[in-house]
Amino acid sequence: MTRSPPVWPYALAVSLLLHAALLIVLLPDVPPPIPETPPGVPIEARLIRVPPPASRPRPAPRPAPRPAAPVAAPAPAVGPEVGATEAAVAEAPGSPGEAVAAEAATEDGGGEPALPASPPAAASPRPSLPPRIDMRFDVRYGFARGEQTLTWVSDGESYTVSSVAAATGLAGVFYPGRFVQTSSGRVAAEGLVPDTFWDQRGDRRSVTRFDTARGVMTYTPAQGAPRHDAYQGDVQDGLSLFFHLALNAPPAARMDYQVFNGRRLRHYAYETRGEVVLDTALGPLRTLHLVRAGDFDGRFELWLAIDRHYLPVRVLRTDDKGNDVELAIRSIAP
Repeated sequence: MTRSPPVWPYALAVSLLLHAALLIVLLPDVPPPIPETPPGVPIEARLIRVPPPASRPRPAPRPAPRPAAPVAAPAPAVGPEVGATEAAVAEAPGSPGEAVAAEAATEDGGGEPALPASPPAAASPRPSLPPRIDMRFDVRYGFARGEQTLTWVSDGESYTVSSVAAATGLAGVFYPGRFVQTSSGRVAAEGLVPDTFWDQRGDRRSVTRFDTARGVMTYTPAQGAPRHDAYQGDVQDGLSLFFHLALNAPPAARMDYQVFNGRRLRHYAYETRGEVVLDTALGPLRTLHLVRAGDFDGRFELWLAIDRHYLPVRVLRTDDKGNDVELAIRSIAP
């Protein structure tokens, strides 16, 4: 009797096949095996700083609602003096009453509050001169040489200008003595108003007086009878003119004055010719050049120092005989 082969090996094989089929069906997403790293290849690891997330801006806090303006209670009855004082305080520019009124007008939609009017600009003050000024000039008269001093003294209301000239060196033999002139008067808003002009040459002396109320000039020469001349407008003499121009500096392009030249009263016009840098004994000076228009009384030119109160630092003129006379500044004090 033949023995049948055992059945368990076949059952074991069938069981293994069924388990394998179940694994394939139930686990389809099993990842493939990771390949091994080939030998000799280094593995690097880096730490990267991750920036923090940008913070969102915080919303601005809403402004607190503005409290409504309190309703003013009716003011109690007061006396006229107290009420006038409070009204003046409320109406004064920059007072608390004005600030409350301006704020109320803005809240009620009445437009921008009216700003207080700014004070008017102050007018530029008239130039002033020191109480005393001493000036020394070198004088050239043809071939002769000399010197001249010019002194200004003023208390703000009145003034005196004195001039003393004398020849120096050999010229003193031919021109002996001193030539002295003095002008005095008032300092007004428009400048100088001369009252008296003295002129002395050696022993000969003359005097001229100006009556501004009547507009009459009286000239009394060294010899002869006095002479009266009427004039209108501003009048100056040969000395006051220098400082009158300084007090009205900078002068206009053209100026007209009645000027007493020591002998007669004449109408003169002066024109400005611009700035000139003048070389002087005091160094270079910025000057304003003035020229007298017309030549019926000879040449007359004047240089005023702009940075020294517009004082005269050079004078060039011709005298009655046609000789040139030049004054050049040597010193100014202060």
